[in-house]
Amino acid sequence: MLYADLHIHSNYSDGRLSPEEIVNLSIQKDIKCISITDHDTIDSQYIVKKFSSDKKITLVSGLELSSQYKDIEIHILAYFIDINNRNLKINLDEIKNSRQERAKQIIENLNKIDVNISFDEISSESFGDSIGRVHIAKLLVKKGYAAHTKEAFQRYLIKGRPAFVERCKIDYKEALKLINDANGVAVLAHPGEIYKNIMIEKIIKDLKIYGLKGIEVFHPAHSSMESSKYYSMAKKYSLVITGGSDSHGTIVNGDYTLGTIGMDKTLTCKFLDYDTSNNS
Repeated sequence: MLYADLHIHSNYSDGRLSPEEIVNLSIQKDIKCISITDHDTIDSQYIVKKFSSDKKITLVSGLELSSQYKDIEIHILAYFIDINNRNLKINLDEIKNSRQERAKQIIENLNKIDVNISFDEISSESFGDSIGRVHIAKLLVKKGYAAHTKEAFQRYLIKGRPAFVERCKIDYKEALKLINDANGVAVLAHPGEIYKNIMIEKIIKDLKIYGLKGIEVFHPAHSSMESSKYYSMAKKYSLVITGGSDSHGTIVNGDYTLGTIGMDKTLTCKFLDYDTSNNS
């Protein structure tokens, strides 16, 4: 039985559900432990911590950091982070500002090709000021410039298309230091989605040198064979195992994807015990 979902996005990044809705839905689905891991922001953590204080659910503070490993983009999940850590907050504010500047540049590029949207319209569509391409894509659909967000990305927003702007990403060493300095547990997110997948074991070995503590083994993008491979790698390099649905509040076959992928009670207890033993 699924016990924990440790990869969930709220409407403070690119998800559809509020932190409060995520907690209530998790309880309805009888999930005992969750982590909201918004992209490059911890704004939702303050809301969900207050809201869930009297709920029968274990909440793990979380974050998903976008970073750069050589010429490859990788995402690093951060668990048990101190959300009041000053340096973490400063760095995330810088990332937030760079996201906003990128969004403004994308909008300028769209305006140049007679796509009439504004930054104010984007801001009204998002929460926590963590503006990304998905918010722009949703507005393009809303205003009739694309039939759906996938088309919006393919027509305007991906590399090689007229509105694309490269995103500023922090170096993986810096990202790992930021997480560890905030007493967090750094976990490589969805390794099966990383470009040049053949290099995964080398990436894991290199990241471990600078503070990687775990691998996200269970993820909707992973086949059972891939999950088994990453499970073996986690064991080989003495790394903690995590898993989650990577839910963005979408509905598939009449139900939310939240809670469809995750961990059983045994693995969850090991994960929670790992934090206790490494931060005591």
